Amino acid sequence: MPVSNVLPQDKNGLSKNEFDFTLFYDKYKTYLPENLLPSPSFLTWFIGFTEGEGSFIANNRGDLSFVVTQSTSDIRVLHFIKETLGFGKVISQSVKTSRYVTQSKREIEIIITLFNGNTVLPTRQKVLEKFIAGFNVWVSKGTIRLEPIKNSPNFILPRLDNYWLAGFTDGEGCFTYSITSRGYTFNYNIAAPSLKRGDAQKGKENLVIFETFCELFNGGKVSPHFVKNVYEYRISGIKACQNIFPYFDKYTLYSKKHLSYTLWKELHSALVRKDHLDPDKRLVMMEKARLINNSS
Repeated sequence: MPVSNVLPQDKNGLSKNEFDFTLFYDKYKTYLPENLLPSPSFLTWFIGFTEGEGSFIANNRGDLSFVVTQSTSDIRVLHFIKETLGFGKVISQSVKTSRYVTQSKREIEIIITLFNGNTVLPTRQKVLEKFIAGFNVWVSKGTIRLEPIKNSPNFILPRLDNYWLAGFTDGEGCFTYSITSRGYTFNYNIAAPSLKRGDAQKGKENLVIFETFCELFNGGKVSPHFVKNVYEYRISGIKACQNIFPYFDKYTLYSKKHLSYTLWKELHSALVRKDHLDPDKRLVMMEKARLINNSS
């Protein structure tokens, strides 16, 4: 299993480490010895996806649950998570929304060992810290009692050699193309998740992460989102957007956004060929653009 390689420290003194799944695998093999181990690639993707779509929840009685919410139209990604992790359940929350949920103490402990020290967004690290504190109270009560867990914050920047950004894009990213009488727009953008359940952390804490995207893709910019305290990274234009192709061609999206990316890339080729100047081909492009918007 991967072992942390210590890199230079950030201004807060936290080490810039690789993702390290040693504790996760140790706990997983202890509780679920018959299960097939999830791959490091999946785990890295799952961390990114959860930082966009997941929730660490404590109810009024102090019971904990881990939840990933997704549109029912993309429920297959929740089943993919359940089958790969080998625990939890997928339930319908409403006609339009479904959830992957686990509430077992041992399964929650496994989840914590995955995210503890491997969470990228600073705002998410603060949510996890509170969740771990709640876990340590929760597991000291009842018939099933477990050892407390020490919160282990880390400083990990996104890179182009792992699945974290693919997972985060599956959760919060968007590939867009629109065409008007005046021209067209062609973008990839990704925004920090909106903070729910009364959390008051400000999105500015995530700026250091989002600014990294500009360096990784050699372009784009970070700016305030229309949602207060949320920031987004956006890269636009035919030339600049092709910078992201090598990453997403290698690190496949698992949600229905994989279709969005495929269509979006096809539209890029069409724009390079100037198909949008042909009325018939322009109609085909507009239909693909509609499908992208339905999938994102």
